[in-house]
Amino acid sequence: MSDVSAVLVVGAGPTGLVLGTELARRGVRVRVVDKAPEASKLSRAIVLHARTLEILDSLGIVGELLRSGHQLGGARLYSGERLVVSASFDELDTRFPFALAIPQYETERHLEWALQSHGVKVERGVELTDLVQLDDRVRATLRLADGSTETVEAAYAVGCDGAHSLVRKKVGLEFEGEQFPEGFFLADVRLRAPAIPREFITTYFTEEGMLACFPMPDDRFRLIATSPVEKDGALTLEELQECLDRRAPGGAIAFDPAWLARFRVHSRQVSAYRKDRVFLAGDAAHIHSPAGGQGMNTGIQDAHNLGWKLALVIGGHAHDVLLDSYHAERHQVGAALLRSTELATRVGTFKSPVARAVRDRIAHFMSSLEVVQQRIMRSIAELDLDYKASPIVENFQESLFTARVGDEAAGEGPTIRAWREFHAAPHAGARAPDATCLLDGKETRLSALFGGGAHTLLLFDGRAATEHGYDNLARIAAVVHAQHGDRVRVHVVVPRAVRPSSLPGDLSVLLDPEGEVEHRYGAACECAYLIRPDLYVGFRMQPAVPERLVRYLEQTLRLR
Repeated sequence: MSDVSAVLVVGAGPTGLVLGTELARRGVRVRVVDKAPEASKLSRAIVLHARTLEILDSLGIVGELLRSGHQLGGARLYSGERLVVSASFDELDTRFPFALAIPQYETERHLEWALQSHGVKVERGVELTDLVQLDDRVRATLRLADGSTETVEAAYAVGCDGAHSLVRKKVGLEFEGEQFPEGFFLADVRLRAPAIPREFITTYFTEEGMLACFPMPDDRFRLIATSPVEKDGALTLEELQECLDRRAPGGAIAFDPAWLARFRVHSRQVSAYRKDRVFLAGDAAHIHSPAGGQGMNTGIQDAHNLGWKLALVIGGHAHDVLLDSYHAERHQVGAALLRSTELATRVGTFKSPVARAVRDRIAHFMSSLEVVQQRIMRSIAELDLDYKASPIVENFQESLFTARVGDEAAGEGPTIRAWREFHAAPHAGARAPDATCLLDGKETRLSALFGGGAHTLLLFDGRAATEHGYDNLARIAAVVHAQHGDRVRVHVVVPRAVRPSSLPGDLSVLLDPEGEVEHRYGAACECAYLIRPDLYVGFRMQPAVPERLVRYLEQTLRLR
């Protein structure tokens, strides 16, 4: 029997690679195994959305991904020759206002480099054959590349082993759901198609069926189309060309195929993402229609959510309730994704002419409304994911009746206007907004300070410059550091161009002379935000009351 590892990750697709990297960079001993003898050369999932790019930026690989991929500025939908939807990513509140088309093998290559940079190498040709849960660990049997077997033990195991997950089967979790009646085919090809734009995802609804065109790097396209269920056998280039002749505009010609396949769409999800010491992530936990290109992105975000929680619990710095929150947060995201992709697939495959006409009218009307269009694009980009129902997030704000009338600069307590601004600002469970500030005289983005395995505490000074206010913020910072050390990084945000002399010299101060950070966080008066390592707001309070923050941290994180 080999030495005990902290975590055994089964599966080295994007989900497993992100999880392995998140754990390894936090000092957790992790093994990542995959039964395939080598990395896949198939393009598979090809779209990285904005929220996923923000996460991968924290792993240090976004620059390479951007150089390898092809940026898509929006989506267009045609019914016959009529444009019924035209939506752009340009207005999205993110540093990555686009979707990135990139073959999955390229994404995996960069993720594997990130994993190796933290001293962990994927063990390929290593297949899980058995998994047993014990009281304080799991025991796994692995078949190695040379045919021998190895028994390993770990504190936890995570199944990132896809839709046919053996981990899921070994812990007895059902994969509940259904199969869609429609058949589909998929092709990665080059196209001579001047009428199909390369800067948009374009979908065509026709009497013969649906055709979706995703531009890729190297002048390739990913094509997905409905096909008769009774069709079987290998998809041919001739059959694909027949589809293009009937559904695509302008005499599109397909050639040089890299991948041709038929598939059926399943919509399934496990009832529990955690069973004792075993977790499921990615396709092992949920599969759904490819509508919107959400699958790989959701798996990566599963891993990002679980990684920091496992690391804190394994390190003895957090209570086990933190691990229960993985299911509470990610299962509801997966369930919502199944509902939305099921709806999109059913609407996109209407056969009745009347139903198609009604769909097109509604789509055209809704897409003409700017607020609706932006909401749709935020949803596709996964910027609107929210954990407000999570058991480990908390908002604290005193009653509006305690607010005062007057100028924010006249006192530390919130005015009625400041109360309302904070109330409308991102709540606990929401994505933490990014903004530009000054740190040590250099322009810095908040996103560069978030993550890295630690929580980030932003203590907002507000517009009132008082000794009492500075003393309170310094006291909060000192208490948090004494109890949690570097696991909570503290920054005081002041809406001025010069550092207040009353703040201790060892306290990090972010200068916000333009008020950008204050505006994004509704922080005109003294308040505080605790940002989780996965870039979501965990806790916020107005006013900044030390006891409230200490109590919250005690509920989720252990004292040193």
